Amino acid sequence: MPGDGLIDLPVPLLRAAVRALACLALGACTREGPATASAPPIGGAPPPPPAALSRFSVPLAYDFSSMLSVVERAVPRSLGSLDSVRMIGTDARKHYAFEARRGPFTTFVQGRELHLRATIAYEARGFYKPIVGPTLSAGCGNEREHPRFVLELATPLTLTPAWHLSSRARLVRLAPASTQQRDRCDVGILNTDVTDQVLDAARSATLEHLPAIDRLVGEIDLRPRFDEWWALLARPIELTHGVWLVLGPERLRMGRVSGQERTLVVPVTLDARPRIVTGDTAPVLAVAPLPPLGRDTASSGFHILIDGDIDYLSASRALTEAFASKVIVQAGRTIHVDSVQVTPAPKGQLALALFFTGNARGVLRLAGTPAYDAARRELTVPDLDYALKVNDRIIGTYAWLRDDKLRSAFRDRAHFPVQDALAKGRALLHEGLNRRIGDAVTLSATVDSVAVKGLYVTLDGVVVRAEAMGRAAVAVKP
Repeated sequence: MPGDGLIDLPVPLLRAAVRALACLALGACTREGPATASAPPIGGAPPPPPAALSRFSVPLAYDFSSMLSVVERAVPRSLGSLDSVRMIGTDARKHYAFEARRGPFTTFVQGRELHLRATIAYEARGFYKPIVGPTLSAGCGNEREHPRFVLELATPLTLTPAWHLSSRARLVRLAPASTQQRDRCDVGILNTDVTDQVLDAARSATLEHLPAIDRLVGEIDLRPRFDEWWALLARPIELTHGVWLVLGPERLRMGRVSGQERTLVVPVTLDARPRIVTGDTAPVLAVAPLPPLGRDTASSGFHILIDGDIDYLSASRALTEAFASKVIVQAGRTIHVDSVQVTPAPKGQLALALFFTGNARGVLRLAGTPAYDAARRELTVPDLDYALKVNDRIIGTYAWLRDDKLRSAFRDRAHFPVQDALAKGRALLHEGLNRRIGDAVTLSATVDSVAVKGLYVTLDGVVVRAEAMGRAAVAVKP
């Protein structure tokens, strides 16, 4: 392998990357079953903080064509009767009667409102009672042609906290279907156009039925459908053998409802605290019931900590390669570091044992606290120093080994990249958040960035804790 300091242990790092997901949602993890627990941290390395709230965009789609039957029941098909005679204005000599029949409603979305439109055909008769003589009558509409008017209703649709549809229907338009004479009713014998009278009567009847529309729409219960989706989101997702992703859904919050064609789009945000559960079998979770729907929130994406574990064998090989190609010259003497062994030390430090040959032979032991160099994207040990008591004998023999310049040379070479471990953790995080759940739910996410937040020394290796940030969504099939 080239002496570039890269770590190349696919099996250990793959195992470490799998464990990296154990700190999803700021590292919240639980362990189920007989799986072996991780080694405890050394020197009080902090455990992951509590899971932070992550938010997932959930654009839920609802086919509102089923609402047509509700409105069809609420608005009568027929209106008026030719047997019901009404006076025109205050003229007791002039009367009229009409009978209308409504066609089926069609629907469309405009802005945030659902519109329902129907064409109504009618016939009317006018009656005139002269001072002397019999009552005269004339009418409009026959078997071949009827005057028509258009009825249009609109309602902003939303969901109640109890997961029912909510409506506030209003009358948008009631007017002749066209400007042609065929869509007006001019009763010549009365010298009167009764179109406006027919429209006024239809308007009054329609307004009387709007509360019934709201009531019937409000009876549409979507909870069973949301209960099904909620249960799918709470189901453990197997990432690999013995590793399960639990999304931890907590609440759904609704934004501004919109629609397109025949579909109502409900922008919902899922509040969740995802975590990893390890065990030989799927964890048995108590699924909380679907909570009341919350209101108005913005999706801010997720902030998830991933832990990339670098085991000591990998670290030792990386540092051996970093030192092996270099001959260190000090005070006219040379040494060649043949290998480096990295082990944990108390108080969160790393211990480095340098096995060297040259003008001196032996093992030089140093210790220091690991740090992350953001500019170089590497793990470094900037305070690396001699473990004096351990090195007393060898430094007593080769006093020149204790020189500050030589120590600086060791510090300069004691570094190796951490991106490989984080890249594998990032890849598994991406895979875990991009998958299908059941037949109706699909997770999708992008991991936009990964920023290292801390390094911790444990018995197993150095934990590189980083925050992954991105956007996630849950698509639900209508």
